[in-house]
Amino acid sequence: MLNLANLVEEVQIACCRRIKLKNGDFADENLTMIELDIKETLKRLVGELKKSPEKVFDALKNRTVDLVFTAHPTQSVHRSLLEKHGRIRNCLTQLYAKDITPDDRQELDEALQREITKER
Repeated sequence: MLNLANLVEEVQIACCRRIKLKNGDFADENLTMIELDIKETLKRLVGELKKSPEKVFDALKNRTVDLVFTAHPTQSVHRSLLEKHGRIRNCLTQLYAKDITPDDRQELDEALQREITKER
């Protein structure tokens, strides 16, 4: 179910971005949210925790981030499941189309239900 929720979210984000690009809105909402989170965190460090901006800066400037990639057996995905996710993603993308007819919507809903309920 979590994989399906992620698929829906991916398709929805892609659809919203396409609409924004068509409307000439090139702002990236993800970057804006990250900037707001960082700004709020820094405000909290300075305000609530009574740290000077210099102390916060000094503490942050010497930090490093090391990424570690690990493979876990439960995260391996069979090709058949990847193909199923591709079919679900395709149905969801078509459902977001503006010019979809009620009959097409019904067919896509049924196709989604079949893909979600059938075994790999």
